[in-house]
Amino acid sequence: MFGRKKKLDGTTIFFCSDIHASTVCFKKFINAAKHYASKGRHIDILMIGGDITGKMIVPIIKAANTTYHSYLFGKQLTLTSQGEIEELTKKTEILGVYPHIFEPDEYEAFKGSQEMQDELFKELALKRLEEWMNIAAERLGDSGIPCYISPGNDDFDETRSVLDACRAVTCPDDKTLQISDNHEMISLGYANLTPFDCPRDLPEEELTGKIDAMAATVKDMSCCVFNLHCPPLDSGLDEAPLLDEDLRPKMGTTGVMMASVGSQAVREAIEKYQPLLALHGHVHESRGTTKLGRTLCVNPGSEYSEGILHAALVTIGKDEVVSHMLTSG
Repeated sequence: MFGRKKKLDGTTIFFCSDIHASTVCFKKFINAAKHYASKGRHIDILMIGGDITGKMIVPIIKAANTTYHSYLFGKQLTLTSQGEIEELTKKTEILGVYPHIFEPDEYEAFKGSQEMQDELFKELALKRLEEWMNIAAERLGDSGIPCYISPGNDDFDETRSVLDACRAVTCPDDKTLQISDNHEMISLGYANLTPFDCPRDLPEEELTGKIDAMAATVKDMSCCVFNLHCPPLDSGLDEAPLLDEDLRPKMGTTGVMMASVGSQAVREAIEKYQPLLALHGHVHESRGTTKLGRTLCVNPGSEYSEGILHAALVTIGKDEVVSHMLTSG
């Protein structure tokens, strides 16, 4: 059991989101309760709000003898020893990308087949997630601290079976759960339609239907937590670069142009139901907090590719937010 030192009156949630396959960030998340206990702060619940898989494969292609070529963010790398390969692999665990060693002919076939690319990407993503679940089981053990991890819109549905298989983790996606004596939580990792055609993008009306279906099962909305991956539209928690038709950021006179990309369905649900707390992610650039009526809305932001874990510590009483703060580490 982690040390129980100073405990605020209420339930304290450590929440982060969008760590996109960064093993460094995941380990920081799993160790958060132990870390804060050492500083005299008790955490009751650990939670990741979505987007747990990465975005790309980093090829490591055998050239001759002990020489390999690789490509990372448009830069060609030449690796001449096992040590250099291991160093690159460690770097990918910070960046949240997936390394894979190819024979030359294998890589040529891979480049020309979208089916092969999709199949290998899913295989590598699930493998890393399984490794994370092993870490969670080992480090949380019998701590008694609930750990909730949801897939986001960037993730694919098969991630849920990996999460469900871990005894130390609960996948709350698309469910209503009791998370403390006083609090229920509804969770939704889907998001409104994006230009990137992500696996779990949905039209706004479908998001509304899913949220309403869960909300109908909540016994006391004044004590409820909404764990909704997408932030509410025009909330200040959903500002992202405005993209052109080639998905490149548009530039204005003062720099990159920004736009609100959040969900109208999420905003309407928060305004309609007025839960105690709403936890979001999805938009990495919009770290912050705001109020919609009585509801405190939080987006901790993300800098996963730098190995920085942005999070929020929120303590909730029966029907009030006792304290909240954004953290980085």
